[in-house]
Parts: sequence; C-alpha cells; structure tokens
Amino acid sequence: HRSPKQPQQRSKVERGMRGEEQQRRLRKEVENNAFERSCQQLNEKQQTELLNWHHQLKGSQKDCPQKLQPRQKNFRKKNAFLATITPTRNILRMTAMLYILSLRNISAWSISKANKLTARRTITSCSPSILSPTTNALRHQQCSQGGSQQAYSTNVRKMNQSIMRRFSSPSTNLVDGDQVEEEEKKAIKIPRKFNPVPFEYHQELTLRVVSLTNLGIGICRTQIDTIIDDKEQKDNSENNDSGDDSNSSSSGWVIMVPNVIPDELVRVRIYRNHKTYSDADLLEIIEASPNRIHEPKCPLSTICGGCQYQHMNVQTQREWKREQVEQLLQRVGGLDLNSFPRVKDTVGTDEVYHYRSKITPHYDAPSKNGGLIGPIGFKEKMSRRLVDIPSCAIATERINEKLTQVRDEVRADAKEGRLRRPKKGATLLLRDANEGVITDNNEYVTTKVDGLTFRFLAGNFFQNNPFMLPVMVDHVVTAATKPSSNGTIMTHLIDCYCGSGLFALGSASSFDVCVGIEVNDRAVEEARKNAELNDIKNCMFVSASAEAIFESADPVRSATVNSGDDDGEGSGGVLVRDFPRESTVVVVDPPRKGCSEEFLEQLYEFAPQRVVYMSCDPATQARDAKGLVGNGYEIVSSQPFDLFPQTRHIESLVVFEKKRGDGETDNTGKD
Repeated sequence: HRSPKQPQQRSKVERGMRGEEQQRRLRKEVENNAFERSCQQLNEKQQTELLNWHHQLKGSQKDCPQKLQPRQKNFRKKNAFLATITPTRNILRMTAMLYILSLRNISAWSISKANKLTARRTITSCSPSILSPTTNALRHQQCSQGGSQQAYSTNVRKMNQSIMRRFSSPSTNLVDGDQVEEEEKKAIKIPRKFNPVPFEYHQELTLRVVSLTNLGIGICRTQIDTIIDDKEQKDNSENNDSGDDSNSSSSGWVIMVPNVIPDELVRVRIYRNHKTYSDADLLEIIEASPNRIHEPKCPLSTICGGCQYQHMNVQTQREWKREQVEQLLQRVGGLDLNSFPRVKDTVGTDEVYHYRSKITPHYDAPSKNGGLIGPIGFKEKMSRRLVDIPSCAIATERINEKLTQVRDEVRADAKEGRLRRPKKGATLLLRDANEGVITDNNEYVTTKVDGLTFRFLAGNFFQNNPFMLPVMVDHVVTAATKPSSNGTIMTHLIDCYCGSGLFALGSASSFDVCVGIEVNDRAVEEARKNAELNDIKNCMFVSASAEAIFESADPVRSATVNSGDDDGEGSGGVLVRDFPRESTVVVVDPPRKGCSEEFLEQLYEFAPQRVVYMSCDPATQARDAKGLVGNGYEIVSSQPFDLFPQTRHIESLVVFEKKRGDGETDNTGKD
C-alpha cells in the first residue's frame, strides 16, 4: 500500500532533477560560448603556439580508451581554428583557456570540483588552488596500474602546477617535455591553512643565528615591517619562556630553526608563519661553528625530538645552559645582573651518552587491515609525528638491548590482535634498575643514591640519570646545611614536592627534623617505606598539596628524642608551624609548571631563613624568583646541572637567603 503523498514527493524530486539539468546545460552553453570567443581573439602567432602545445598533449590520446573520451558534440565548432584546437580531453580544454588568460591577462575562469568551467568573480591572475580538473586518460592509467584515488589526485595536482608555471606570465615560452618533468618533480603542495605572510611557503632565506631558546631551537632575525597590537604583544610576552624576546616589532622578525649553533650562517626554508614568528627547516650550514659536531653519534639526531644538542660539543652545551639560566633570571625574573652572583658553570659528569635509566617510546594505533604498527619512538622535532627509534644513544646499554625485544613483541601482538588497546596507540616503559630493565609500570624497583636505597614504582617519577643524581643531592645538602650569615646552624628542613623522599632522606642525617609533603599518595607511601628501609627516624611525610605543609597538625619527632619511645606521644613532637624560622630551610622541587601561587603566599608568610629551589624548568624558577626577591629574599647562589646531556633540559639550583634587617624573624618564629 502506498500513501497518497508519495507520488507528489516523487514529482518534486523529478522536477528538481529536471531543473538541475536545465541549469547545467545553460551553464555549459555559457562556458562554451566564452571559450569560443576567447579563442577567436587570438592572433595567428598565438594560435600557432597553442596549437603546438595542444598536439604535444594530444599525442598521448591513444592511451585513453575510447569510452572515456568526451563526446565531440559537447563542443561547438564555428571556424577552422576552433575545430583544430577543440580538445578531446578536459585537460586540453583547461590548458587552452589558461594560455589565453596568460597572454591577454583577461578575467580568469575558476574550475569547479565537477571539472566544469564556471563563471565566478573576476580575478586578474590564476592560482593552482583553483585548478582541479579530471583527466580521464590519467585516471585510466592510474587505475589500470592498481593505483589509488589519492595517488591519482596527487598526480593531477602536480600537472596543474606544472601547467601554471608554463603560463604564469605573458612572456613565458613553451618548454620541452624534459623540463616539464623536472618541474613536476619539484611541485610543492601548499598546506591548506598556510598563512603566506610574511613569507611564502618554502621560501628560502640566508640568516645568521643569534641565540637559542630554552627549547633548544635556534633564533634568527630578519628585518621586515610588522605591526603587532598591544594585546598580542602582551600575550606573547606572557607565553614566551623561550629565553629570547621574539617581539618582531622591535628587533626584526624571528625565525625558529632547529639543529643550529649561535653565530652560524645558515640557509633555511620557511614552512609555517605564526603571528609573531616563523618556523623553518635547516637546509645548509654556510658558515659552521667551530663547536659543531658534524657527525653526531645518533643518525636520527637531526629529526628526533629527544635530543636537541647532539650537533654541539658538550662544553658548548653546558655553557649555553649556564647562559640560559642567567638570561631567564634577567628576562623572566626581572632581576638586574648585578643584583645576584654570577651563575656558576654547569656541573656534569663524564657520562654524556648511555646514561638515561628510563625511556618511554610511543606508537600510534595499528592499521585496521593487518594490524601493522607504524613507528615506535619519539616525536619529531617541531612536529607531532613519530620517528622510529630502534635504539637510543642516551639510554643505557641494557635498555637498548631490551628495546629491540619489546619492539618485536609489540608488533607481533598487534598483528595477532593481542594488544590491550587495539584501537589506540600507547606509551611503552623501559626502566633500568637493580632488578634489571622493567617494562611494567606497577612493578616496584630499587636503586641506590649516596648509600641510601630507594624503592618506588617503575612508572612513578624518579630522576633518570643515576650518574648525576648523587652529585645533585650533595649540592642540595651542602646548600641546606650551610650556617646562615650570622652563624646560625640549620636544624629543621621542609621538603616540598618531595616525591619518594630523595632530598629529605638524603639530608636527614644533618637535621634534627625533616618533613616532606607530596600530593601523590603512592609517592608518599614510598617515601615512608624508604625511611623505614634506611632506618631513618626523624622524617615525616604528609600526603597533601604543598601549601598544606605549613598548617599540618601532625607533630614531627626530633632526631634528638629517644628513638626507643614508640608511643608517638613523646615530648619531642613539634608542629611545622612552630619550627624556628631562623634555623629552618625549605627545599622546593616542583614540577615543570613551578610553585603554585597559594604555596608561595604561605611561604612568604612563613618566612624561613633559607629557600633551596631545585627546578627542571629555569623559566618558571625565574618567575618564582621574582616573587621571592620581592618578599625579602636575595639570591646567594645559582648552580645549573647537566642532568641530561645532548638535550636542552636543565636542572637549576638557586639558593635564597632571608635579608638581614628586613623584617627578620625572632627566635620564636614570629615576625
């Protein structure tokens, strides 16, 4: 049974189809008439050149099956020339029109996705972005060879660009086929969202490298006129922690280039324009630095984002890390160079390769057909694409041996459908510890630092350079235990962001009382177990955010108290808020984002005699240093560490001391 409305609905569809057909025929007639009129306006020489070009393309017509050739009745033949030039394929028709436009510089016709010449708005030049013809012969050839539609579209785009280069100006002459093929090989696909201001896509420049960002990227400058409004300048200054001012309105447009050294002269190629700077690829080192390593140990160092400095010798790496810490204290911290001691030379060890005890390579989701895994490795420089890493030059030898096995297992599991998350990618873990190379995030491992044993989950945070870690702990302990300027001995230590208790437990023997605080519950449990494992009695660990430490209601047992008293109610208990300010040290080791505003406000109010600030990001450390200096502290030392050679990462230790005579605390800890 049919409802009475159905015939009427079909009638509307039919009428719509007839209307579309009428519009298509009318549009076709307009296009043909315009094409004929344009051809008739050519002089004899121009007609001859176009005819020669037409015959060159028509020579491949025999490769096109007859059924794929357009019907001749679609083209009108009003004179001898038009009959000769009438194209037998859409590509020939398009070429003739482009040639006419290039000679006469008249209004262009854009070509729609349906490959029909359509009257659009008047423009005075052609661009490859408006060309998308369908070439039946090319389609037949590609499909007969088993090619994909994507490959076919790519070939069409290359042909469009080649044709546009031929007829880009009225004075362009026809070239032979060899030159065309060479040009087609050089055809470039411009990204759809590319911003052509101030540089064109793949425009090449020769520049001098002036500095490095704290991300390890080279900074070049070129003088162009740019206008940036106040809001953009403000946003840029707030978000720029690169160690160099990239405000292009003051000292030139900034161009970021990887794998370079300051003072080198380089040739670069632009691939992205931002609002205030551009990104470029390195093409050639014209004048190399004497500090350049021309053959890095890792063959993937120029593309892998894991290492940024393998093209520099280690001495240059460490000098730049020292200079970057100093620049950030001035630029981000707003401190005058004369207001704090010179930043000390970067401390490092001889192990500059095969030192890292933990790596986390990634892989994307396996393919749907066959379950094949793509690259297993790390992100490409200045990109989110993955680079396949069969071995890592900075990872320990034991990790590299295990990595080969893990990669084979992952690929086999993907192919046989045994992956736990088959529709998503994943991150692998390889942790080198006393138990061997561990790949399970939830397995406990142990390691020794300065004679202390630390036990933690393999997936939890713990510093990954076992050669450098004891050196860093010694510097923290030395800075924390040094008597104050008036001779006061430091007796109490507060370790904020303590993790598994590395600095608190490492310093415990030098203090009466140590307290650690960490927001990660598992890490706090590990710290307590590590205190028991090393028979340390004077440390307490709290699971809370760092700012809560100053209000903790849990008493802390002093090392001077008889350790045999296990009732927990002894007279040796003391609250953190009652710690004597003049002999209290606060050790801070926050994550990359730095200290929270709430914690800093309470730290200013608590006003300990000394703050020992260890940071993995000197930019946020410099930001927090500005607040500490503004609240009665002064910098007494700044020491960078080369914890991860060959990379841009810096560990920085800055020691702050309470100024004497500036609201100094009394013996009770009250201001």
